[in-house]
Amino acid sequence: LSECTQSTSGDNTVTGNCPKAKCSCMKDAYMCGREVDMSELVKNVKGPSEWYCENGKNCWYNEYSTLVSVFPDNIRLSCDVGECVNEQDILDAAPIEERFSSYTETMIIAAIAVACILLYAITKYTASRQKKLFGTRIQLTDMDESDDLASYSTTTEVSLTFSDISYSVQGKSILSNLSGFVEPGQMLAVMGPSGAGKSSLLDILARKHKRGVASGNILLNGTSPNMRQFRRLTGFVDQDDSLMGTLTVRETLTYAAMMRLPRSLPLHAKLKRVEEVIQELGISKIADSKIGMPGKRGISGGEKRRVSIGKELVTGPSLLFLDEPTSGLDAYNAGVVMDCLQRLAHEGKRTIIVTIHQPRSNIYKMFDSLMLLSAGQLVYFGPTNSCSSYFRSLGFSIPADYNIADYLIDLTMKRPDDTDSTQHDTPTPFSNSQREQEEFDLLSESNHAHYLIDSFRSSELYENIKNRIGRSNQGGPFSVWVDPPGQDVSILSITQFYHELSLLSSRTFINMYRNPMLFFAHFAFSVVLAILLGSLFWQVDVDLSGVQNRLGVLFFMCALLGFAATSSLDMFNKERLLFMRERENGYYSTGAYFLAKVMFDIIPLRVIPPLVMGSICYYMIGLNPSLLIFAKFLLVLVLFNLAAAGLCLCFATGIKNLSIANLLASLAMLFSMLFGGFLLNKDHIPSVLSWLQHLSFFNYGYEALIVNELKDITLRDKSIADIQIPGPIILARFGFNGQAFWADVNRLLLFILFTLSISFMFLKYFVKEKR
Repeated sequence: LSECTQSTSGDNTVTGNCPKAKCSCMKDAYMCGREVDMSELVKNVKGPSEWYCENGKNCWYNEYSTLVSVFPDNIRLSCDVGECVNEQDILDAAPIEERFSSYTETMIIAAIAVACILLYAITKYTASRQKKLFGTRIQLTDMDESDDLASYSTTTEVSLTFSDISYSVQGKSILSNLSGFVEPGQMLAVMGPSGAGKSSLLDILARKHKRGVASGNILLNGTSPNMRQFRRLTGFVDQDDSLMGTLTVRETLTYAAMMRLPRSLPLHAKLKRVEEVIQELGISKIADSKIGMPGKRGISGGEKRRVSIGKELVTGPSLLFLDEPTSGLDAYNAGVVMDCLQRLAHEGKRTIIVTIHQPRSNIYKMFDSLMLLSAGQLVYFGPTNSCSSYFRSLGFSIPADYNIADYLIDLTMKRPDDTDSTQHDTPTPFSNSQREQEEFDLLSESNHAHYLIDSFRSSELYENIKNRIGRSNQGGPFSVWVDPPGQDVSILSITQFYHELSLLSSRTFINMYRNPMLFFAHFAFSVVLAILLGSLFWQVDVDLSGVQNRLGVLFFMCALLGFAATSSLDMFNKERLLFMRERENGYYSTGAYFLAKVMFDIIPLRVIPPLVMGSICYYMIGLNPSLLIFAKFLLVLVLFNLAAAGLCLCFATGIKNLSIANLLASLAMLFSMLFGGFLLNKDHIPSVLSWLQHLSFFNYGYEALIVNELKDITLRDKSIADIQIPGPIILARFGFNGQAFWADVNRLLLFILFTLSISFMFLKYFVKEKR
């Protein structure tokens, strides 16, 4: 010790301080080369140190900074008469406890039993809520028309007018100056060949988000409603059915009603509305049948389409948009669906717009109006029963026994070699057969798209469209917005967050309860692998080989949980399309959906499996028997599993392709494992790359487990001599910080919050349907 100072006070208190210190090893001393060489560590002692004595008693000596610089943990020295004694020189040292006490075993068993009881109670409570919601059948005669439901059972008549609708993507014109109108109680068919712009027009009329640039005017009852009013009065049914296969038809419609109808509407009124929709769509016989999924047969395609329509009907929309409702259906189911839509329009006074490609003749006759497109431009708009006479006036006669819809599609086909010529040049036919002659003439006539477009713009039908739109713009009977009778605008607001979360949690629980294979797989793998690990690493010793086994088994458990967390990749993938469409249609907010999915992924798949695995194998392996150490071990396992799942969620929400997401998640796991401290000593990482270890959640989780296990135990090696090695020395040799347990726990928590936040941002701003 050098440069020391000492001061005394009147009460015989002495205080000393030495800012510098120097220490060296005695050659061939016990810990200086004879048994253990600590000469390099001793050389690091540089001070400062201080001491304090009061009345010649109660003396203490402190060299905290030196000890911390040499050892990775606080080593407290108990000194008598100023002499520090090494533990191995004490002959009556307490033996190392090698197994759990009966108290510890009892506490572990009791904790597992309590957890099982709580899980069972939660499951039963949730199931009872489902039974209360879906177990009661509401009859339509149970309520009178004075109920609040009346405003949703009777629709407000809405007319739709649109003018000069244009749409382009990256400078390429998709739609050009389209105009038209639909009256209440009418069903409009938007027809045209593939690429004519049917779906693009429907998306724009329904106010869907488009990638390109759209322009034009869209009015309901002569005014432009805000988005809240527009959602209240409209419904949109996509071409592909997005339904949850584990739910029944009634449950699907009930959840739609609970999410979309105002909270002020009583439960029995919502359930009655569901029953009305079921009867309106003619699906009473399948109301309690499950939708079905790949590998599990459910209802038919036509029935699924009617359920999709029913999800929109529960709010009593006045205006309904449907994109290719007969796509993928056979002739019978297509007819049933269209017959249902016709009744909804004529009897319910709804305004319905349908895009359809090539309907059968009987389906074609169900439409009141027809809008025919070719290359994004208007070829015909008017009553369906006037279509034949209009085209006949242009010199296009429908061949005998030819479906008019097929004829119109062929007529509007634009070939690559089309010109602006309007001449009807008919080549010589290949056959004298009358039928072949008519078909060949038809193909020749299909080159007249430009002629058809120009002819319609100069027709009386086009003038009628402009006059009708002009009356709407000038006011008249459509200039005032009409709300449903007795409906307060305040209840049109989006359902509150807690209400959304409760419903989504309930639906997610049913989905998991009826499709429990993933949960059972995680649970089974936890039990089986815990027994396997316990058998392989049975009662590890407290020698150097025991250190190796401890390091190995803890790393293997981390790797096991890390790769098992990749099951999170599929959590959003299966419901991605369903989520995008339900959110777009105003069912719920992104936050409520994300929180519900995360909760039901975290509790059954990320908390229970590591608790089960850790509880089974901890005693079998023979790790530190302290109950507190065991609790901290389980805490780190759970946090590590949550961190791995959070990382996988980032890839699941940010990347649509499941294969690519799986590959990137696996690479991220391997990268994190590399800097975990087991494969590579962190003290030997080049300084240029040392920052990479801070990106590894394996680094935090594995270090916390190792520090928790080795910090407070002393290992005994008898291979050469009976040597006891403090755990902090082992930690230092492997590059672990013995004081970093709680710091690592905090870093794991921050990593979990960070990855969940990134996942939410991806889900909210990047997971959107591109139309």
